[in-house]
Amino acid sequence: MSFIWSLQVDSILSCGVYLGHLGIKNWALERNDAIRIIDEFEALGIPVLGGDVYQLVDEIAEQTYDSWYCDQEIGELDAVFFARSLDRARRYIHGCSVSGALFVFVPKPS
Repeated sequence: MSFIWSLQVDSILSCGVYLGHLGIKNWALERNDAIRIIDEFEALGIPVLGGDVYQLVDEIAEQTYDSWYCDQEIGELDAVFFARSLDRARRYIHGCSVSGALFVFVPKPS
């Protein structure tokens, strides 16, 4: 079986809208699900490198071209980056003003 991220991450993200029709092997999640998934990533020790924002238009997910990212800084401890990456994702999602936004995560591969 082929996975996009890993069995564990795919099973977490797959509650969202699959974006395969756009040629994107990932899922877009509503705001509440996105926040819950950050909590799950936190419990599992999975940092988030960033993400993109989509919006449903006539039942089809379309890019809004909004996004966020979080790069690990030179010399930054993994634990510090992990916490910072999740904080950045939470703050971005809470502050996003796109109506009906759907969020796509880019977790750091293990």
